[in-house]
Amino acid sequence: MNDSRAELETELKLLVPPDAVRRLAAHRLLRGRARPARRRLYSIYFDTPALDLWRQGIALRVRREGRRWMQTVKGGGSARGGLHQRAEAEAEVAGPAPDLSSIHDRELAEAFASPQLRAQLTPVFTTDITRSSRVLELDSEARVEASVDQGVIRSGNRSEAVSEIELELKSGEPHQLYELALKLADDVPLSIGDRSKAERGYALARGKPEMPVKAQPAVLDRDMTVISAFKAVMWANLAHLQANEAGMVGARDPEYLHQMRVALRRLRLALAVFAPLFPEPVVSPARTELKWLANSLGPARDWDVLVTEMLPPILAEFGPHAGLKEFSARCEKLRRTANTRARRAVHSARYRHLVLWLAAWLAQEGWLARMEPSARTALEAPVTDFAAATLESRYGQVRKKGRKVGSLSTIELHRLRIAIKKFRYAADFFAGLYDAKDTRAALKRLSRLQDILGAMNDAATVAKRVAHGFARVPGQRGLEARGILLGWSRGRATTLKRELKSAWKEFRAAEKFW
Repeated sequence: MNDSRAELETELKLLVPPDAVRRLAAHRLLRGRARPARRRLYSIYFDTPALDLWRQGIALRVRREGRRWMQTVKGGGSARGGLHQRAEAEAEVAGPAPDLSSIHDRELAEAFASPQLRAQLTPVFTTDITRSSRVLELDSEARVEASVDQGVIRSGNRSEAVSEIELELKSGEPHQLYELALKLADDVPLSIGDRSKAERGYALARGKPEMPVKAQPAVLDRDMTVISAFKAVMWANLAHLQANEAGMVGARDPEYLHQMRVALRRLRLALAVFAPLFPEPVVSPARTELKWLANSLGPARDWDVLVTEMLPPILAEFGPHAGLKEFSARCEKLRRTANTRARRAVHSARYRHLVLWLAAWLAQEGWLARMEPSARTALEAPVTDFAAATLESRYGQVRKKGRKVGSLSTIELHRLRIAIKKFRYAADFFAGLYDAKDTRAALKRLSRLQDILGAMNDAATVAKRVAHGFARVPGQRGLEARGILLGWSRGRATTLKRELKSAWKEFRAAEKFW
């Protein structure tokens, strides 16, 4: 029983609300000549108590399929935009315990070379899934196995429901999975699922609460083409956006919304950085939809900053002032309203379509084939020259807008902040092409400038929000509270201007890293 095979598995995972599963299963695009095969799949995932396999990116499971037990080892690969590509070795085994001698793929077998690791393997979590699957013929060359999965993942006394569809590519191109998914999503509320069942099971086993996810740099190297770098940057930013969706919709922590806003800024700036190389019709749809989402989330984040970051120290300093308390209560109400609108946007069909469409757009590259030869040549050139020219241009814009930084007006300081933000993100995008120590130092200087200017902008926002918050705070207490807030705003701006001069001087004196 040691028949084993190793192959690259490519599948697109989509989450389905439980009440929409029946509608999805009956969808015309999932109808085939034969009835769907229905199976119960009970899987046991093994690891050491210290989760050594998980730390290596390896998953080991033994699955009962009817009367047979199949062992599967998965490792390496990637997951982006819901598209999972992993090396997979599968073999039939005698029972529910692993048979490590049946792993004949050399790279996967190396993960089990340690005798200590092999001796410590134990069940960590289980999945109990009912799967309904059928093979679809998309065209003469493309075949996809569509599997609707419902069930549960369990680890100890913790559990999590599963309701999803997996589109596994049997033959054809990955972008065809997205094309099918977009057609299904026109009728059923599907959303991309970037976590495999194994990843979800490990999260349960570890028992650690989910936390907001910060941006991870795209992996670039100096041999990359411009188009490859563009896609790597966009995929990394899209993953950042998706990683914070559930937490933001669940209203668990304002940081989820903040991280989604950061991911949006990075996506929009990546488009702006690379846009000169594309015809306008290529980037226009993505730019339009990302702007809609940014406008939907922006007000909620502004109110979050005011209520959770700006007002607490003011209230602490000036004590239980009646006018300030009423202002704070009014702002909290406006904040809740803005957050509700933002969550509705992320929960909407338009948002789901945007994320799925953007992933399909990056995977397909149909727009690349339709471009003029000269434009394709620029995109297929080495990324190093493009990166250096981009950074030089952004650096020049910052230097120009920061002249006489000590005497800039509020509007001019805002423009400088935006220029620094764009330069910082561009530097972060291309950091992998340059010396790590130099880029870290440069990013630290830019972060300091951005933080100071951001704090100055927040202080100005307090003054702007006074009109909204005092609409229902009449009389003397309202006048006193308004005076306190405006005075605090001006004092904060004065202090920050001194810090800005010091940070700007340090920035000006530093060597370029590109």
